[in-house]
This record gives sequence, C-alpha cells and structure tokens, in this order.
Amino acid sequence: MQFVTSRSEALVKLNKYIENDISNYNSKRNFDFGVNNRSNVSCLSPYITHRLINEYETAKLVLKKYPFQKVDKFIQEIFWRVYWKGWLELRPKVWTDFIEDLKNIKEDEKYLKAVKGETEIECFNDWVNELKNFNYLHNHTRMLFASIWIFTLRLPWQKGAEFFMKHLFDGDAASNTLSWRWVAGIQTKGKNYLAQSWNISKFTNNKYKNVKLNETALPIIDKREYKFSPFQINKSEEINEQLIVFENEMHIDFFDLKKYKKNLLCFIRK
Repeated sequence: MQFVTSRSEALVKLNKYIENDISNYNSKRNFDFGVNNRSNVSCLSPYITHRLINEYETAKLVLKKYPFQKVDKFIQEIFWRVYWKGWLELRPKVWTDFIEDLKNIKEDEKYLKAVKGETEIECFNDWVNELKNFNYLHNHTRMLFASIWIFTLRLPWQKGAEFFMKHLFDGDAASNTLSWRWVAGIQTKGKNYLAQSWNISKFTNNKYKNVKLNETALPIIDKREYKFSPFQINKSEEINEQLIVFENEMHIDFFDLKKYKKNLLCFIRK
C-alpha cells in the first residue's frame, strides 16, 4: 500500500476508486482484509488530510456518477472529518487540555510493551506493526485498537491518541483526538465503544479468533465540561491580509496568494 505525494496522482487514485471500487463500500467498508487488499475502502484520507484533494470536490465527483442513496455511507464518512474539525474549533480547550494531560502521563513498562507490539494480544501487536510500517490503519480497526488500548490494556487514551498522531499519514488533530475520546466514552459521555472477540473475528475475515478482551468495561470518567466558544471574527485589515497555512497543506494552489500581503506557514508540534 503506497501513498502518493502530488495532487495529480491523488486525483488519479480518486477517479480510479470511483470507477472501480466504490460500489463495494456500503456493504464491505467495515472489513479489514489486510494491507494487500484495501479495495473495499478508498484510502484517500491521507490526501484529504494534506489537502491534495478536499472533501467537497471528492463528494462532487462521487455524486456526479452515483445517486446519494448508493454512496451515502461514503459521503457521510468524508464529512465526519469536517464535523470533527468544526466541533474542535468551537471548543479549543479540548485540544489544550489533551496536550497538558500528556505532560503528566508517564511512559511505564506497560505502555512501552504496547507501542512495541509486545502484548499478549496477537491482533493488537500486528496492528501496532502495521501502523509503524505503513502509517495507516483501517478505520474500523482503529476503533478496535483504541478500545483494546483503553479497556483491556488499561492505558491512558491520551497516549494512544498521541501514538496514532506520531505514525498516521492521515493523522488529524480533530478527528483523531475526538475519536479516541468517543471510544473512551467521554466525547459522548457514558457511551464507550467496546471491542469484542466476535467483532474482531468477523471483520478480519476470521484471521483472529477467541481474542481475550475486557468486554464489560465501563466508560472512562472525565468530569471536565467544554462550553461552546463562538469565533470572534477580527475585522482588522492587517489580520485579514495574512494567510496562515498549516504544515499539512501540501497544495496551496487552492488559495489566491496574491490577495494577501503576508503568507505564514504554521507548524504544529506533535
């Protein structure tokens, strides 16, 4: 599984997926058939994350060929990323608290075994190695991985989210952080996601059977509340004449650079 680094190549992959494989998405998207068989999912997220292509043009190209009813799950998954971004932008303290939490969590022996893929859970160890070697995991597998990390290995969700961000090509501050919070049961309070042996067996095509997990764990308790913080639009001409581009923006042709007096590149420390 190889990822490309130019917009033209990304568009080729997008169009190829639309023409050949997207019809399988609704029924087979939750199956993880391994790194050598990803035709049931698009693997477009790294290109969307780094803005080689974007959510809106992807949706338009898909809907140009298929009615919404046939590709509804695919369109929904694309815009979950947009939703997460908007949610976090309006509650920025979730991110700052996550970063502060990391400073106070020690990397003990249990954590080190997990990130080295040396636990007693075969599927988890394989996923650790896949993540490190290919910088990608199937979306359903990410949920299973996070659940095992939190509820069976009993490791802090923050360190798991950090581990993903270190390795994923499509690592996104919003979707990654909030998805880990959701699995833990603190994004939607009281509702956690529990990996179960039957689920892993079914959706890995019986590759992993009889996985011993904690299937009765309760949600993580976090009493912090995050209030909605609406944007304060600064109408200063000086501010509005500056374009701030983040390091994951690999295709700046989307912007009319001549409109701005200053173009700034911002790096996020991970």
